Amino acid sequence: MNQLTYDRNTFYLDGKPFRLIGGDIHYYRIHEKDWERHLDLAVDFGLNTVQTYVPWNAHEPQQGNFDFSGRLDLAAFLALCAKKGLRVLLRPSPYICAEWELGGQPAWLLRDRDVVLRSSDPKYLDAVQKYYDRLIPEFLPYLATNGGPIIAVAVENEYGGFGNDHRYIQALADMLKRGGVNVPLYTTDGIPDHMLTFGRQEREALFGVNFRATAGKSKLGKEMLRRYSEEQPFFISEFWAGRSMHWGEPFYHRPPSDTATAFKEALELGAHLCFYMFSGGTNFGFMGGANYGSSFSPRPNTPIRYIPQATSYNVDALVDESGRPTEKYFLCRDVLDEYLGKEKRPHNAPSHPTQALTVQLTDVADLFDNLDALTEEKAHTLTPKPMEDHGQSYGLILYSTTLEAFSDEPYALEVRKYLDRANLFVDGNWFATFLRDRGLTKAADGVEISKGLPLLAQNGTERRLDVLVENIGRINNRYPMNDERKGLQDCLLYARVKLFHYDTRTLPLQDLSRLAWKQERHKDRSPCFFRGTFDAKQADTYVHFEGFGHGYVWVNGFNLGRYDSAGPQMTLYLPAHLLKETGNELIVLDIAPVGDKREIALLDHEILEGDAKELS
Repeated sequence: MNQLTYDRNTFYLDGKPFRLIGGDIHYYRIHEKDWERHLDLAVDFGLNTVQTYVPWNAHEPQQGNFDFSGRLDLAAFLALCAKKGLRVLLRPSPYICAEWELGGQPAWLLRDRDVVLRSSDPKYLDAVQKYYDRLIPEFLPYLATNGGPIIAVAVENEYGGFGNDHRYIQALADMLKRGGVNVPLYTTDGIPDHMLTFGRQEREALFGVNFRATAGKSKLGKEMLRRYSEEQPFFISEFWAGRSMHWGEPFYHRPPSDTATAFKEALELGAHLCFYMFSGGTNFGFMGGANYGSSFSPRPNTPIRYIPQATSYNVDALVDESGRPTEKYFLCRDVLDEYLGKEKRPHNAPSHPTQALTVQLTDVADLFDNLDALTEEKAHTLTPKPMEDHGQSYGLILYSTTLEAFSDEPYALEVRKYLDRANLFVDGNWFATFLRDRGLTKAADGVEISKGLPLLAQNGTERRLDVLVENIGRINNRYPMNDERKGLQDCLLYARVKLFHYDTRTLPLQDLSRLAWKQERHKDRSPCFFRGTFDAKQADTYVHFEGFGHGYVWVNGFNLGRYDSAGPQMTLYLPAHLLKETGNELIVLDIAPVGDKREIALLDHEILEGDAKELS
């Protein structure tokens, strides 16, 4: 692998012209045993470069504790790219967006109320430096200057759409250089003027432009790049081939022929480019992020609000999350073959076995019956504190308090300042659900939502109030991310009076081994775990969560991700490598049960474009 240089029109590797045709493949969104499947398709397509982010929050989930194992084994992924003859554009910046939780920044940063994310705040830069001290040695041997595949390293991601702190961008560049990174550094930004002004590192440094793969956009992108540089090639760092999926919003599918036409235009304009995404992958576990705005919804007149990302990161990519080439893949491959003067190839997809079966959910474990088994930390506070203050990043957090009744008349009970979904229980029974930016969305029988939440508390009695709050994804775009602390952040109000004193339990859902299983449930509307065992072949399958409300699915201890009956995604991808021939364990947590369904189907196909209902 060789050193990258460039002039106005051309990239060079060791002085020889190099037409960069690449695509994003995120190692951390793919089971490590499936990396080769995706990279082989990249080679077959004709890519010579892979671009990937590096997610800080996955590699440093707790401050000072690092993980580079399994699908987070960055070095192994880079070695495999080199083996396949693929160059790498590495994007290790502390912020990546990527429709990933908090844009890749670890939630433990939010414990400090004063830290300013994505800035030259010394506290933020100190945390980044400590991360880089551990991260850079992982990829340093794979730089092109050391004989490896990495030909360039990104400084930040689309910073020009967020801020104008040039000291921050320069500080990141300096950290990389001090760490031994001696390949070209680059930045990426959208094409509006303010983004290209604020996001670039230095006027002479390499930068790429990001935009949607639609007809006419490449011409505009080239014109904008030339306004800012006559010294570098036309580099499209993200050629958006699709769009991400959100819970409760219809999925907009782009015609493959439109992407192919846009790709042809870009090639004819001399572009060097990376498809975003080439392979989609999956937001396993709790890592699906969220957007904030109205433009992310195809529904007309959508208000500006919080919109969480789905678990599938299929994003209408050229290769789907299971590693199968799509029609878009073949049409774009035809364009590249024709451009390079190659013969057209048949559209033959490699065989990819799948399986279908049904799992009986024979065991149940009520969440409230298993609090001791699930709790990581207990605390008593005068006012409720967000989960980050308790050292928690993901999952659920439970706040409990009591109400001393003073009247036989009902008064309004209010739940305020919660992120993101709050379920209220009164004396152990579900009473209401609140959703961020939507307010009170569901209530017990006999309660009219339009009139608020009246609670009858008979004089002389004491009522127990439990608020179970779920983090359903921290915002990953330009919204002020410092406000993304999860949980209950203010006292409950009863008759407009603050209720003080809360017992808090953190429920990160990292260890389910101590759950006490039984055969029968005793509360229909209470969050509940369901368990079943099954035998399987070594083949991919898709968990169809029809009949369940919303929650998470684990298979053999691996969290497949979040599901929600609001759609449009109606299946969770289950990679073959997570399965055994016999004795597989499947656990479903239904946080808002809609019934008592005791079986779940595993399909031989995905359902990603089902009907989308409003989140509740």
